[in-house]
Amino acid sequence: MITNDRQYKIAKLQILNFQQSLEDVIKNPPTSPDIHPKIIEANKNAIESQLNELRFEIQEYEALKAGEIYITEVKNFKELPLILIRARIANGLKQSELAKMLDMKEQQIQRYESELYSSASLKTLLKIADLLKVKINGDVQLKEVVKDVPGYLNPANYPFKEMFKKKWFEGFTGTLNEAMQQADVLLFKLFDRAGIANKQVLSLNKKKVRTGGQYNQLALDAWHAHVIVKAKKQTVSEFDKETITDAWLKELASLSVKDNGPLQAAEYLMNSGIRFVIEPQIEGTYLDGAAILWENKYPVVALTLRNDRLDNFWFVLFHEIAHIKLHLNEDLEAVFDDLDLNSDGIENEADSFALNALISNDVWKKSLVRFSPSKEAIVNQAQKLNIHPALIAGRIRRETGKYYQLNDLIGQGDVRKHFLELNN
Repeated sequence: MITNDRQYKIAKLQILNFQQSLEDVIKNPPTSPDIHPKIIEANKNAIESQLNELRFEIQEYEALKAGEIYITEVKNFKELPLILIRARIANGLKQSELAKMLDMKEQQIQRYESELYSSASLKTLLKIADLLKVKINGDVQLKEVVKDVPGYLNPANYPFKEMFKKKWFEGFTGTLNEAMQQADVLLFKLFDRAGIANKQVLSLNKKKVRTGGQYNQLALDAWHAHVIVKAKKQTVSEFDKETITDAWLKELASLSVKDNGPLQAAEYLMNSGIRFVIEPQIEGTYLDGAAILWENKYPVVALTLRNDRLDNFWFVLFHEIAHIKLHLNEDLEAVFDDLDLNSDGIENEADSFALNALISNDVWKKSLVRFSPSKEAIVNQAQKLNIHPALIAGRIRRETGKYYQLNDLIGQGDVRKHFLELNN
């Protein structure tokens, strides 16, 4: 049985080796008359048998780690050692993490599992079973995730383990194993807290997604719901779209020169009636940010901060503000953005709005820094415009496509640190 990621990687390599050996046996069978065909066939069958065994072990390990199998109880005490190993993996615990919970060294857990707990005392076995929420009753029951629930309540359709680790299921304090047993209820409550008890309502919301490749719509819906849950907890001023004027935008851009500019920007938005949420993306979503009109009257800007740079923060922020100002209404309630992609339609409008609001097009067209982007020239231009040099450096990189230049001016690593406490 595979018990850790190191063994998993070794098993994957072994599969490649066995597959190559099998191909060699099939394509280039021994031709010596001294080798009986039955020996060749037996050799081939032995390789196939080991391949199948490895594939099974890999599939089981992947299923346990992904939360597709959870452990409920054991009725046959002889099976307890294997069940404890499976339960640890299903609970998302590494050997080192279980060791820490037991106040042991990681090597001790590795030794226990390698020898199937043969040297562990009954007291230790019971303690581990209790930690992993395995009831010792008798025959083991391995239950697959329920498949007959509505698709949007089936945890197999979500990065459920990641959502659990991020503590998206408010009020739930159990283990991952326990969460899997009531996953449909936890997912329903997530959408219910967002004010969307019926998933069809969320599906019918008018939204636009700017993303590339294959994204997971349900994962995006869950992210959307979690953002709304966080936004609902904020107390902000009443919003009036007419608040977003050129002067308002200019004052917001000027906050970029502050040491804690991103935090001040968040406060500035909330004082203007715009809820502001930081929520990192999850597997299956490819996002820089989103603009949401909750209940058709409460605007929300949500940023993932997947690029920890000042130039990116301010551009994404102004891009989402553009959607709030220009596009969100009763017919379009949410826009989700991956700003690494080419844009068209309202995305082009939002891009242009953001660029012009940060540095007016008239000023930019006359700026010599576009043609001679030295550090000194960029810093001087930024001081005249009362904005951070990252905004100018970022625009130059964007327009030239030379993202390898001006790395020392874009504020790398200067955003997430401001939001650690806020996001927690």
